[in-house]
Amino acid sequence: MNCELCNEKAKDNVDLLGTNLCKDCYNAIATTSISNKKYDYYKEIIKSILKKYIYNKTILNPVE
Repeated sequence: MNCELCNEKAKDNVDLLGTNLCKDCYNAIATTSISNKKYDYYKEIIKSILKKYIYNKTILNPVE
């Protein structure tokens, strides 16, 4: 499977709320400090992953 961020094919992928990430991208997101220039970029990625996850959950069962 390909990573949804870098589009590289990796054998050790991480499923983050239904989004496929390679270990490198996952570690970059997990270890980026607030003062890093890429922090806001990764924050927006996490927000979009959460929105997609919540949207898919409400489609499956809109009552809950």
